[in-house]
Amino acid sequence: MIRWRKWASQLAQVTPVAVGLPGDGLVGRALGAPAGSRLDKPWHELAQEFDDAVDAWRKHPLARRLVGLTTAYTVGSGITLSSDRPEVQRFLRDFWSANRMALRVDEWSDELARSGELFPVLFTHPVSGLSSVRTVPAALIERVEVDPEDYEQEVRYWQTTGPGDTPKGWAGVGHAHAADAATPLMLHYAVNRPVGAVRGESDLAPILPWLRRYSRWLEDRVRLNAAMRAFLWIVHAPARLRTTLEERYRQPPEPGSVIIAERDIETWQAVTPNLHAGDAEKDGRAIRWMIAAGGPGTALLDLGEGEDSNLATGQAMAEQRRRFLRRRQAYLAWLLSDLAVHAYARYLAATKLTDAGRPITHADLMVQTPDISPEDNQALATAADRLAAALQTLAAITGQGDAYRRMALRVFTKFLGEPLGEGEFDRILQEGRHESIGPADQAGA
Repeated sequence: MIRWRKWASQLAQVTPVAVGLPGDGLVGRALGAPAGSRLDKPWHELAQEFDDAVDAWRKHPLARRLVGLTTAYTVGSGITLSSDRPEVQRFLRDFWSANRMALRVDEWSDELARSGELFPVLFTHPVSGLSSVRTVPAALIERVEVDPEDYEQEVRYWQTTGPGDTPKGWAGVGHAHAADAATPLMLHYAVNRPVGAVRGESDLAPILPWLRRYSRWLEDRVRLNAAMRAFLWIVHAPARLRTTLEERYRQPPEPGSVIIAERDIETWQAVTPNLHAGDAEKDGRAIRWMIAAGGPGTALLDLGEGEDSNLATGQAMAEQRRRFLRRRQAYLAWLLSDLAVHAYARYLAATKLTDAGRPITHADLMVQTPDISPEDNQALATAADRLAAALQTLAAITGQGDAYRRMALRVFTKFLGEPLGEGEFDRILQEGRHESIGPADQAGA
């Protein structure tokens, strides 16, 4: 019994460990350690930012509107991929349909704006070679492990699981087993990150403090305006009638009731608070401007406030919005094509089909994106029409050699707003050359 008590007393000894030190029982590394490179924010700050951004998106109408505007313009009616190679086109069709990518693109665009990062994982079937895509929330990735010699070469991603549990590791593109189709592959895409940083930042991050201030300002205004509906009655009467009137008007009169008072005996006066609401109007507008300034090139006109806007200011703000959204749309298009490139490489590794051809690159894929604004079509068509006439005049002076034809086609498609790949350029020029020579000239040649 004495020996058992001694053994139990040793088990009961507990040594406290400060939070942030190894063995503290919490998930993650030391408090203050960056979540990626040394230029990234510490994990606890990044995690708090994720929570604040999604909470603002759920509860604040302006935050949801800004995120929705980005997706509405960049995704629009949908983004699709295609390829000139038949085997790649068949794979893209199956991959796009199996993963319901038409629905995921909207969610991914929202997540990029909300969290600034996207972590899709490819799970490849060992027989068919088709990959299933699942996305891990950025709020669960506590650390991105990179190559010490190259911060852009991401090796592994550590996902938080639960208090006291070991974080789960996902292989990245730079991992030794990344080419193995049996190993799930995690990819990482980020926006709003400075050079040298690994983690992205939310579009809402700069305006989160102003969203909170605006919410508090509105709540104060609602409470104060509610108080304006309450008022006090001040009754002026001789001192000798004080007791009698207090007993008579123990409760204030009901709305609509009639009180008959003797002149010079009773005088009633209603007193209400005066908030000078017009003085606070500029304060609320200034806060809304700070929120709009942090949006995707937005103005108060996009938030439903166009009292002092005209056509000129609307067009100027629309151009700023289009430039920002074109950049985000280009990144989203690159993201989808990069995902397809990795999925096709794993398809080749799993199936080992000889008729599947070589691995693809971004140059083998064409991304169809919607117009940011339908107003662009008219301007582009006018510019292309005028350019075509100018090119014909130039051809009459310089001739229509191969170099000129390539230059003219490239400039024309640029002004038309429809860039072409090198394969499409070569095919158009080759077909045009045969048509200009003609069958009789070809036979003579």
